[in-house]
Amino acid sequence: MKVNTRVRYGLRSILQIADNYGGDPVPISAISESQEISNKYLEQVVGTLRKAGLILSRKGVHGGYTLARDPQDVNLWEIITALDNQTVLVDCVDDPEACERSEDCLTRSIWVLLSSRLQEFWQSYTLADLLKTMRESGDLDLQQLSDIKKP
Repeated sequence: MKVNTRVRYGLRSILQIADNYGGDPVPISAISESQEISNKYLEQVVGTLRKAGLILSRKGVHGGYTLARDPQDVNLWEIITALDNQTVLVDCVDDPEACERSEDCLTRSIWVLLSSRLQEFWQSYTLADLLKTMRESGDLDLQQLSDIKKP
């Protein structure tokens, strides 16, 4: 499974939103600046997350994005599948008809097993888990909103 740019940027964005859970909405300009993602591309990514029901938007001067649920209730698999429709390692995992050899394939069972294990891993890890791990290791370097210039 290759994690594409859309998933990487989406995860960074939703992490910043999750880090501010319970606070004011996070403006897209703050995410764009702190994560160094273009505003235009970021709008597409957060739009996808909003349509998937993972984040909520609020318009206006004090608008921005908030997490739709508590960070401990959002697993990483939800984020990945919202942002990437190609989440299996090999096409035949989800669609045996994609390969004429799938019935006799010596390796298909390992691809099915590995895809299943990856999905289980991502489902078992929440935004809260990731934030906690990043804080404990000192890797959480999400700029605070007070450090970001307001538009």
